[in-house]
Parts: sequence; C-alpha cells; structure tokens
Amino acid sequence: MLLSEYDERKIDLPYKMIVSLTKIELRTYSKLPAFFKFNGQIIQEIKQSNCVQFKVTGNWNLKVWYTMSLWQSEQDLLDFYRNGTHREAMKQATFFSQNMHTTRIESAQLISWKAAKKTLQSTENQPKNYKNKQ
Repeated sequence: MLLSEYDERKIDLPYKMIVSLTKIELRTYSKLPAFFKFNGQIIQEIKQSNCVQFKVTGNWNLKVWYTMSLWQSEQDLLDFYRNGTHREAMKQATFFSQNMHTTRIESAQLISWKAAKKTLQSTENQPKNYKNKQ
C-alpha cells in the first residue's frame, strides 16, 4: 500500500452506519517506515474485522494521511479500535505523529475524500464527544 487502498465491497443498506475519519500528520519523513509498518498490519486486520468498507490515502508530500472506515455499529468500531495492532499503534502515535484528529459521522456509505477532509477540518477544534470513550 503506497497511496491508497480501497475495499471494493459494494453496500446497499437502508440504514445509517458509522464512518470513522482520521487525519494523521507525520512528524518527519523518517517516521514513514514506522507508519507504513503499522498501517500495513492494520489494513490486514481490518480486512478480517467487521468493517464494511475502508479507504486510506496520503497527500502528495506523504506527510499527511487520511483513513476512512465504515462500521455497522459503534461496538464493531470499538472492538477493532481497542484491540490488536490498532491499539498498539495508538499507544505509539505520538512517536510518529505530530497531530492526529479523528471524528465520526453517520452515513449509509463512505463519503468522498473531499467531504471527509472538509468534515475533519470543521471538527478539528471541537472536543471529542464519543458515546463510548475509553
């Protein structure tokens, strides 16, 4: 995975699900190997999880990365987030990231990258308000 990976499973569900959006700004280019290591392992694990769809993309400079994942329930998202490689990556996030922002929205499908980036920007200075905080 270099610039993007996209799970092509099509969904046509009449109800809202949870989209998790994340922006990760790497400290320096020297942190790319650590980021790629965790990212590759997380992608393998998310494919085996209850995630419905996911996307990953980076900016042209490879220092800013975005992830987007679609979940049927908050519990499915939390089960993935709090376990495995993702949990370890969150513990080490300050090592490779100077800034990380995440938010969640309701949607029946993944949104465009343009809409995702706009949503992240508009919520960047708001306090986290997740129902099931750790």
